[in-house]
Amino acid sequence: MLDFLWENVFRPIFQQEGYNPYNTAFYALAVIALVELYWKYFVRGLDGREFRRAALPFMVLAGAFRFLNNRLFPQNFFTVTPGIFLLFIVLFTVLYIAVGPRRTEQAGWALAGLALLAGTPYLRFGRAAYAIPPLLITPAAAYLYRRLPFMGDLFAWVPPIFEAWITSFGVMAGLIEEHVLAGALMSYNPLLFGLIKTALLPLIMYLIKDAEEGERLFVGTVIGALGIGPGLRDLLELLSLGG
Repeated sequence: MLDFLWENVFRPIFQQEGYNPYNTAFYALAVIALVELYWKYFVRGLDGREFRRAALPFMVLAGAFRFLNNRLFPQNFFTVTPGIFLLFIVLFTVLYIAVGPRRTEQAGWALAGLALLAGTPYLRFGRAAYAIPPLLITPAAAYLYRRLPFMGDLFAWVPPIFEAWITSFGVMAGLIEEHVLAGALMSYNPLLFGLIKTALLPLIMYLIKDAEEGERLFVGTVIGALGIGPGLRDLLELLSLGG
């Protein structure tokens, strides 16, 4: 069993061989368990909106940091999923406990700004036109979806829509999709990922609509984070392509 886990789950990440169905399923379950524990032992009882404001710059930081992988520093466990999530959850939590939400937010924006600044020399803008459709589709979908009574938390679902479409058009522009499920969908047509993810988001929001308010806000923050970090990273990767 341990040999199987090493060969199929951990070794491909440590040795930069990418994702496969086994480590994808394992990491997905691990993230779900971590989110549940984080809510139960840390976030519950906090001001959910204050927590979200403090966490936002770390989502941006994670996306920029992921873009710098193999540019400013070599790839390792803590520069890719799931290690990058663990790294920034620990950093954010330590700061939140030590200095409070306001200063944590300020520190996060300072770090995010530095990471974005460090990434600017790698931007080429040769295929920046591929970023235009996601920038048009996202507000159009937001305009339609926000009319649904359970879609009031725009932070939760607007970033994942943008992430879905910037990923789809990024692959059309020449990027390589590393994740198994998204890659399988886009092997048929890159736009399929954007369409399916956009269609599924109202269902996800409907399923959490009856949760307790604080928990619903936290789950929305997590869903939004899964759009902001990867979406920013894919946007930067797209903008780094030459003509």
